[in-house]
Amino acid sequence: MKTTSIAYAKNNLSSLIQQVEASEPIHLTRHGKAVAVVISETDYQNLTPKSHNLFKAITDWRDHLPNSNEEIIGDAEIQQWRETSQGRSFTWED
Repeated sequence: MKTTSIAYAKNNLSSLIQQVEASEPIHLTRHGKAVAVVISETDYQNLTPKSHNLFKAITDWRDHLPNSNEEIIGDAEIQQWRETSQGRSFTWED
């Protein structure tokens, strides 16, 4: 794991970017404590979802949960919440 200070990164950004593209991420430090990571565009694209579809993101997240074979909230449970009566009678008469 490569590390460098923010001050060094500020003064040598071009060089650091070339290093990131060629090898591994670089951790930036402030007062000796890691505060950020510089990664290549390729690594970033691999970390981000291919589709920004919210439903797909949620289902992917649920698939990685322990006991993911159990539904958190299924159609049957949602159907129980719904009002099934026809409601009141209404007409448009004056």
